[in-house]
Amino acid sequence: MKWLLIALVSILTFYSPTAESCSFRIKGGDLIRCGMTKIEVMDKIGNPDMRDRQSVGVNTGFGRGGRSAEAWSYIVRGDIGGEYYLTVLFSGSKVVEIESRQARW
Repeated sequence: MKWLLIALVSILTFYSPTAESCSFRIKGGDLIRCGMTKIEVMDKIGNPDMRDRQSVGVNTGFGRGGRSAEAWSYIVRGDIGGEYYLTVLFSGSKVVEIESRQARW
């Protein structure tokens, strides 16, 4: 029973889709995570190298429908070394998703 509990806790600890896609540790140990505001992100990693606004759904013109999301892209140094392409997706003014990929030079 004890081993089953340890196995279950290990699986839940190491497999968390939310944590996996919603945080990135930059050089110096600072953490970019979901729920942060645009101001907090800019304070930690500066102005983005590129901004992209995306519309999701259809806006009928009556104040309903359609949402917009904004993606900020960076090239940053990760905490464990190396450079990464980092895309931070905002809905409103809050971070909702973080994508990272190691840069290959």
